[in-house]
Amino acid sequence: MKKLLDQVSKEETRALEFFLTKGKERIFANREFCTLSMSNFVDFYIQMHDGKLINALVKFTLSANCSSSNTLLSLQGFQVFADDAFDSFFESNDALILRTFHAELAAQYAEQEIAAAGL
Repeated sequence: MKKLLDQVSKEETRALEFFLTKGKERIFANREFCTLSMSNFVDFYIQMHDGKLINALVKFTLSANCSSSNTLLSLQGFQVFADDAFDSFFESNDALILRTFHAELAAQYAEQEIAAAGL
């Protein structure tokens, strides 16, 4: 997600990292983040390599020998690749994510100004 982080000032980097972490958690919990959902990610994942990745995952799921330690290693390989694909998914939606981030940051600053004014 370096591409996303490079698009904000040094002062905003930590806040954006937190925002992205919470966003990832929301999507993994089947909730929306910046109007993005798990379904959007799955569609992105399928299109990423013309469906070949999902074919491999389904074949693995149907033929996995759950008593074999190699099965866990294969599953971990799919997980690492899916996690990398998720980062690519966020980067492909960078404009939407950054627009939402900046809107929420502006709202937070406005809230702080109101609180500082004693209202």
